[in-house]
Amino acid sequence: MASQSQKYLQIIAYAMIIAIFVFAISITRNCGRLPFVPKEGFSEGDTLDIALVYGPGSFYMYGDSLAGINQEIALNFSHQTGVPVKLWPLNEAASGFEKLEAGAFDILASLPLDNYIKNRFPVSESVFLDRLVLIQLADSAGNKAVNSSLDLNGRSVFVAPGSSAINRLSNLSEEIGGKIEIIEADGLSDELLCLQVASAEIPLAVVNERIAKALAKNYPLLNYDTSVSFTQFQVWVFNPSDSIVAINFNEWFDSFRISDSYRKIIDKY
Repeated sequence: MASQSQKYLQIIAYAMIIAIFVFAISITRNCGRLPFVPKEGFSEGDTLDIALVYGPGSFYMYGDSLAGINQEIALNFSHQTGVPVKLWPLNEAASGFEKLEAGAFDILASLPLDNYIKNRFPVSESVFLDRLVLIQLADSAGNKAVNSSLDLNGRSVFVAPGSSAINRLSNLSEEIGGKIEIIEADGLSDELLCLQVASAEIPLAVVNERIAKALAKNYPLLNYDTSVSFTQFQVWVFNPSDSIVAINFNEWFDSFRISDSYRKIIDKY
């Protein structure tokens, strides 16, 4: 009888252990999930959802505050036209295109104008100018591995997903008659690519000059003096199913770009 009682207690103990184990797994899984997924965009009424691509100068966090050319233009647009806006930080542009086409965002700001954008979306006039540059580490004497685009033959270059640098490097590969390996770094913005080059995690990357110039102030060995494109127009990109937003913005921007407010923003950044 005693042995049967012990076996019975062991069975109960095993059952309790299994039950606790299953419960623990369930709790662990549920703790890894948010009770809800926060929405991005799709604001109701007249509110415009503007996705701002993260990067020094164009849009960035300064302490607990937002700053940048695109952020200030967006606020001026809202203030002067009376149209409410909601700003959504965006780490890289590739996901922004999908959400723009899906209607989650009304505007994506800002990107260098290229044929991909021009053929798929309504765009603004140029809000400011920029160009693509190669970033790399130089030594204390200023020596670097790549001195011209010809030196890129056989090298690997990192770019942000969806960047206009992809097409430019593809064309450059043909121009120099060599092979440039283009690596799209998932989830990395131009700014993060700069930081990875500065910390020697990756050797070469192509980013917008404005971003490289801003970060080089804190990383003196970060070299960006090798350009890979001509000066580019930075534009705001609009939801293709709502051309009215693009028309209204461009009409407003025509007058805003000759104002003192616009010149102060450009001079500031």
